[in-house]
Amino acid sequence: MNYCPPCSRPDLVLGISPHSDGGSLTLLLQDDEITGLQIRHKEEWIPVKPIPNSLVMNIGDAVEILSNGMYRSIEHRAITNEKKERISVSAFAFVDDELEIGPLDSMVEDLNRPRMYQKIKYVDYIGQVSARKMGGKAQTDLVKLQSQ
Repeated sequence: MNYCPPCSRPDLVLGISPHSDGGSLTLLLQDDEITGLQIRHKEEWIPVKPIPNSLVMNIGDAVEILSNGMYRSIEHRAITNEKKERISVSAFAFVDDELEIGPLDSMVEDLNRPRMYQKIKYVDYIGQVSARKMGGKAQTDLVKLQSQ
């Protein structure tokens, strides 16, 4: 659960820092009345207006790596509201710790879609991600092949 209290200066504080999720999928139940979730699109922050009685699903870094970048994880953050608190509930789906993740063979074509990520044990990937400060969508760069 995430709780963001009202903030008299929402322009000076974030509810949750920019990041992408390290797992495979994230389901988010956000407050129906408060827009707080934002996604980065073309270097701009776009608010995700809540749809009442619905869930938001984010693709995580593991799916981006497995799909060889075809399905990209999304950088997102949460902002505070000047007048109202915001509560959200997240559920995460993770890959088995001992699984080696890397592009699936079906997602790689030598000429049109070369391999973009190296293989890594998921537990090692999450360890590297956890050791870093949440600061954007740089986690997948940890396993991106240098030629990309």
